[in-house]
Amino acid sequence: MSSTNTRLNPAPESGTSPGTSAGAAPPPAERTGTRELTGSRESTATRLTSNVGLPHAEQTGTLIAPLEAGELPNVAAIRGPRLDQILLLTTTALVVVIVGLLAALSVASTQSQFEETARRSTERIQEQARELGRTVGQTLALTSVTNLRDNNYAFLEGVAGSIVTTNPNILRVQILDPEGVVMADSEPKAAGAAESDAPTGRVAEQRLVQAFYRDQPVYEIQEPIDYGSSSGKGLVVISYSLRALQVQLEELERDKRETVRANTVRMLGLGLGFVVLAGVVAAFQSRRITRPLGMLTNKVMQLAAGDLGARTQAARGAGREVRTLGVVFNHMAERIKVLLDDVRAKAQLEREVSLARTVQETLLPGRDAVQVGALRIAGLVVTADACGGDWWFRAALDEQRVVIGIGDVTGHGLSTSLVATSATSGFASAMTLREPSEVNARMLITALNVTLANVGRGEHQMSSALAVIDVSTGVIDYAAGAHPSPLVFNRHSGQVASLPARGPLLGASVTSQFTSRDGQLRPGDIVVWYTDGLTEARDGGGRMYGTQRLAAAVQANAHLSPEALREALLADARAHSAGQPQRDDITVVVAEFSPA
Repeated sequence: MSSTNTRLNPAPESGTSPGTSAGAAPPPAERTGTRELTGSRESTATRLTSNVGLPHAEQTGTLIAPLEAGELPNVAAIRGPRLDQILLLTTTALVVVIVGLLAALSVASTQSQFEETARRSTERIQEQARELGRTVGQTLALTSVTNLRDNNYAFLEGVAGSIVTTNPNILRVQILDPEGVVMADSEPKAAGAAESDAPTGRVAEQRLVQAFYRDQPVYEIQEPIDYGSSSGKGLVVISYSLRALQVQLEELERDKRETVRANTVRMLGLGLGFVVLAGVVAAFQSRRITRPLGMLTNKVMQLAAGDLGARTQAARGAGREVRTLGVVFNHMAERIKVLLDDVRAKAQLEREVSLARTVQETLLPGRDAVQVGALRIAGLVVTADACGGDWWFRAALDEQRVVIGIGDVTGHGLSTSLVATSATSGFASAMTLREPSEVNARMLITALNVTLANVGRGEHQMSSALAVIDVSTGVIDYAAGAHPSPLVFNRHSGQVASLPARGPLLGASVTSQFTSRDGQLRPGDIVVWYTDGLTEARDGGGRMYGTQRLAAAVQANAHLSPEALREALLADARAHSAGQPQRDDITVVVAEFSPA
């Protein structure tokens, strides 16, 4: 075996960072970034769930199933009128209100027309009475002047009586002197008593007033008579009957009542017809609209009951909104079916991932520290996803030698975890296929490369670092393939060194060649293996944790036990990330050589 002895604390060459040897192969390029570190579980591989949004393993077996029939809402308990009933009632009420308003308007218009006709008739009768009274009064005034001078009252009474006889609308004619004493009256009983009558108190002026004569309404028309008396003017008083006006007004009132009654009956008939017609149209339209809605409601209930094949037909004549609702429902039902299928597939995949993670955790060592002779070992894998691509291994070859291995498969997910699990199995198998005396770091990493190349078929590659340590002498045989060099802290000098080893990525080719190196651990030395997920953890500004801060954290916490030092390093990386999500798996393995 070609091997080379190497000091544990070589001085770094110019141009290299502390803790990294110039001859060491650089760590692989950043592949997935960083993710926030959290506390690990009691299992070996710790999965972060608070930031990545993935459910715990206990939740992956839950399927989102449709509602069962018993879980449906009790729609039978919903009370109230149906939509078609509401449409029918509102349409009928609207028609009744409109017809009622039209009827009231018709009655009001009819009454207004008759009142206007009555007003005009009254004005016409008044004008006729006024003209007749004026004409008769002027005629009497001219005729009565000489007779009044001569006190020929009999002639005046004859004239007054002839006027009443010839004109049926004139009920009475009186002639008064300036003192208001009746000189002549068409009433027979008043004849010859003019001198003895008391004055009436009428003023000799032209006017027309309403009064009653023999319980009949009349117009009293007064016309002054100037016959040259020194006492003033006389007066002619004509009582004009309003009987004709009353009869006309009564006829108008009867006509009005009959017209209003006829209009009311006609409007009621029309209203009833409109109500029936509107009810038929509203019932037809409401049925036309609500029937598709009822069918859609039934389909919604079927969908809620778990029938993902429920679809509705295109609603015809129900309006654009109802047709749109049907189209949207069918689309929504199809999307729900697709989403539930996706959920089931995802749940099935998560169960498989959970099983793979369980297998992976079973194959990985526990998080508790192990004491093998003078060597105490503690390691932990903190995965970024449900299954990680990091792994580590520890096993005793014989009573004096211990094998420690660490690896990082490129990528994440189920396939990566399976490759990591296969690598761990292959690593363990390589140890059992040969005699313990034949096992060394170069043989182990070569066997691991062949296993990975055959399993991954070139699609998956891995960085790895292996070490075979003699727990009695502290001799360490180590090899690596594109993996970060482990750090070595010596308690006596307080310095941090590295164990550099060259080698390509594992799994690229079965013919890849690897070399190993030998070193000497001194009492109190602490060896820290890690994957690049630790040093590439970034803070909010994008700055990486880095090897220098890791070396400083090792120096600051070197007084702790291996398991406590492991937790301190993870906590320091978590503090550096400051809440940023973890984007890559992190593995830390700490070994302390402390012979008695």
